[in-house]
Amino acid sequence: MDRFRNHSLSRNIMYLILIMLVILLVSFVISNQIAKRIVERKVTDSADKILLQVEEKMTSFYADMGGISISLLYSPTIQTALTVKDELTMVLMNPEVISMFANTMSLKESIRGIRLYNKEGTPVANTGAGIVDSLQHPVQTTEYSGLMSSNDSHYTITVPIYNLKSAQLQDYRGACIFIMDVSNFNSILKNAKITPHSQFLLLDQHNNIMASDGAATNIHPFDLAEWKNDKRYIVQSVTLSSTGWKLISIIPKDELLRDLDTVQKLNIATYLVMICLLGLFLLLFFTRIMRPIKALMDFMKSYSKKGGETRFTIVYHNEIGVLAAQLNKMLDEIDTLGNEIQHAQKQMYEIEIAKKQMEISAFRNQINPHFLYNTLECIRALAFYNKDEEIAAISESLSNMFRYSVKGNDFVTIGDEIKHVKEYSNIIELRFMGRIRVEIEAETGLLGMKTLKMLLQPIVENAVFHGLEKKRGKGIVQLTAYSLSDNRIRYIVQDNGCGMDERQLQELSYRLGNPDALVSAVKDEKQGIGLANIYRRIKLFYGDAAEMDIQSQLNTGTLISITIPVHDNAEQEGSMNRVQGIDC
Repeated sequence: MDRFRNHSLSRNIMYLILIMLVILLVSFVISNQIAKRIVERKVTDSADKILLQVEEKMTSFYADMGGISISLLYSPTIQTALTVKDELTMVLMNPEVISMFANTMSLKESIRGIRLYNKEGTPVANTGAGIVDSLQHPVQTTEYSGLMSSNDSHYTITVPIYNLKSAQLQDYRGACIFIMDVSNFNSILKNAKITPHSQFLLLDQHNNIMASDGAATNIHPFDLAEWKNDKRYIVQSVTLSSTGWKLISIIPKDELLRDLDTVQKLNIATYLVMICLLGLFLLLFFTRIMRPIKALMDFMKSYSKKGGETRFTIVYHNEIGVLAAQLNKMLDEIDTLGNEIQHAQKQMYEIEIAKKQMEISAFRNQINPHFLYNTLECIRALAFYNKDEEIAAISESLSNMFRYSVKGNDFVTIGDEIKHVKEYSNIIELRFMGRIRVEIEAETGLLGMKTLKMLLQPIVENAVFHGLEKKRGKGIVQLTAYSLSDNRIRYIVQDNGCGMDERQLQELSYRLGNPDALVSAVKDEKQGIGLANIYRRIKLFYGDAAEMDIQSQLNTGTLISITIPVHDNAEQEGSMNRVQGIDC
C-alpha cells in the first residue's frame, strides 16, 4: 500500500484501470461459468421431477394391469378351464374363455393377445396376436419381458395363476401371458422432453428401446454408460423396480446454453466498449485534469515560502478553476475559521454538559420498584383494615404482576407464566364484575418446562381489550396449553368476542408476515406489547420452529395458536443468544 501511495496520481489511475479490466474479465468468465452451472442444475432438477412423474404413470399402469389380470384369471370360468381334463369339455368352454379374453382386451387397447397355459405348460386357450408355444417352466411371480424381437413392437406380461380355494399355500394352476403393444408407452412419455432435440427413452432389460419421446435413435441395444460419459449431454436414468426397465432422459447441453451464447457476445461487446471509454477517459484526464492539478500543486508548494496575500491565478474555468477559487477563498478565511472552530468546540462542550445533566435528572426521576411494591402492599393492608376484600385482592394481583414483569430473566416455567395469567384474570374479573372470565387448561407435565416470559398474558389481554370489552353480555377467554407428538408445545387463546372481518384479518396477517410492517407495528405505541411483538419475539428466540396462526370471524370470536419447541434449557441458552434491545 505504501508503494502505491508513493506513486503519482496518473500512475495510480493506470493501475486502477488495469485492475478494473482484469476484474471485468474475471467476472465475465466466472459469471459465465456460474450461469452455465445454474442452468444445468435447474434443468437437471426439472428432469428429475419429470422422471418421477413418468415413473408414477408407469406404476399406475402396472397397477391397472394387475387389477385386470386378477379380475380375469381368478374368475370361475378361467379357474374351471385350468382344471378340466376332458378335451370335449374344454372345446365347449373355449368360446366362453375367448369371450372373456375379448372383454379383457377391450379394457386396454395395448393388449394385443392373451395366452392361457395349464400347470404343465400346455396352451389351453389363446386369442389375438402372438405365437402359441408351450410354457417352459412354472411362473412364480409376474414377469415383464422386453421387446419380443428387434423387428417387433410387442412385449409380454406373464402372470401365475393359483387355486384360491385350495388349502395348500400357492397351489399352482397355470399361467397367462398378455401380449402387449409398446405404443401405449408413447402416450406416457408424451411431452416429457425439455428441449426441442432432447430425448426421453424407455429401455427393456436388454437395453432395447421400447418407446421414446423426441428424436429417438435406431432400435438397437442402448449403451447408457457411453451416453453418460459424453460431455455434450445431460443424461439421467431411473430403473423401474417392478420390471427392471429403465427411463432415460437425454438433454443436449448446447440447446441449454444457446441463449447464454448471446449473453456472452453481449458481454464481450460491452468489454470492448469499456476499453474504448477508458482510453478516452485517460486522454481527458491527462489534458484537462492532471495539468491544472500540477499547476495548483506547484502553487501550494510555493505558498509556504511566499505566504501573505499570494493567491493562485485562475486560468481554467472548469472544476479545477472552481477548486482554485475555493482555495483562494479558504486562504482569505483561514484566520476567521480558526475562531469559528474554537467557538464550535465551546458549544459542543456545553451541549455535552447539558446532556449529562439531563441524564442525571432522568435517573433522579426514576421510580424505585421496591417503593411501588411497598405502596401496593400498603394499599392492600388498608383494604384489609377497611374490610374491602376486592381492593385487597386487586392490589395483591397487581403487585404480583408488576413483580413478575420486572424480573430480569427472559425464560420462566410454564407454571409461572400461567400463574401470571391467573393474576391478570383476577383483576379482569373484579374489574368487569364477572362479565368476563378467563378459563385456563394446561397439561400437568408441562408446568415445569421453560417458555418465553410474558408470552401468554399479552395475548389474553389483547383478547379482552379488542374482543370482549365492546361485547354485550358475558365473555370468555379460554387458554389451553398442551404438548404435541413432535416435541413441541402449543398454546391456544380463544375468545367469543367481536372478532374481525376478512379485511382486518388479512391486514393483521400481512403485518405479521412483512418484516417492515412488523417493525412499525412493534414501535407503534397503540399496539403495545401485542401480537406483533409476541410474533417478533418467538421468531427471534426460536426461528422457523415457532409458528403463530390467527383465525377470526366477525361477531363470533378469535383464535390465536402459538407453537414453539420444547426446550428445558431455554433460559441458559437464551442468555447467550438473546437479542439486545427487545424488552420482555
